[in-house]
Amino acid sequence: MSDRAAPASLGDLLQGEHTLIWAFRSIAFGAGGCPLLRRQFEDICGPAAGTEAFNALSVFVRELGLHGRRKITLHVPGSFRLSRDEQLILAAFAAAQDEDYVRLEAHLAWLIASEPSGVFGAAACLVAQAMAMNDLRLRAPQVTSAPLRPALNFDDGVVIPFPATA
Repeated sequence: MSDRAAPASLGDLLQGEHTLIWAFRSIAFGAGGCPLLRRQFEDICGPAAGTEAFNALSVFVRELGLHGRRKITLHVPGSFRLSRDEQLILAAFAAAQDEDYVRLEAHLAWLIASEPSGVFGAAACLVAQAMAMNDLRLRAPQVTSAPLRPALNFDDGVVIPFPATA
């Protein structure tokens, strides 16, 4: 795990990271058929590897939509901001590129909210390695979870699960 802070906006991303998030958002929002997306992957990864990487990313997004057990927060394509889930997506693909499969599985399990099938890891590895072969580094940010509210309140050792609000 890196000490690098998680990026907060697209301006904090390298070219490969930016392309990954832009394409991920576009596919998720139904614009995956845009020829500009495919061409961008072909430009940065080469014609053959770019097509394969784009197709693998499309499968990843589709499978996440079909089998993910929690809602993923994505900003619309073109938004400058990054959500925590988008930071986690970057962290998962960076783990795939680093061949850190334990970390990849952990990120995928959190993202999907269940045991990830092999298609997620395979797709992430294909995309990440296509980018690595073309010197597009995906950095592993330090991703922290959102702060959790305590589920229970304690009053002199007594558990009060539903505190009075009146």
